Amino acid sequence: MTDDIKAELLEEAKSLVTGPRAKSYGDAAVNHVRIADLWNVWLRNRAWSRHDVITPYDVAMMMLLVKVARCQQQPSHDNHTDLAGYAAVMEDIYEQIKGVKDGREEEPSSSAD
Repeated sequence: MTDDIKAELLEEAKSLVTGPRAKSYGDAAVNHVRIADLWNVWLRNRAWSRHDVITPYDVAMMMLLVKVARCQQQPSHDNHTDLAGYAAVMEDIYEQIKGVKDGREEEPSSSAD
């Protein structure tokens, strides 16, 4: 990557985090505190998995929680769409991990058995 490309990337990132994203999501530190709070609640309270392992299902859930934290600042159509997308991803992972078919109810596993 050339220095010009690096500079362009950094300039684009700067304009996003100090412009529209800052306006939409609020103060970055506050937003990350919200995200950390939601992730900690999720990880501490899931009864179906070891607490020292983060599963693919956890990752999808925690990404969904990022969107929830952003909605705490200001709801948006983009976040609502992403929430639905992460819910679909979680369902796909759930089915792959547990082999859930035909609507059977099973709990997600801590590993992709």
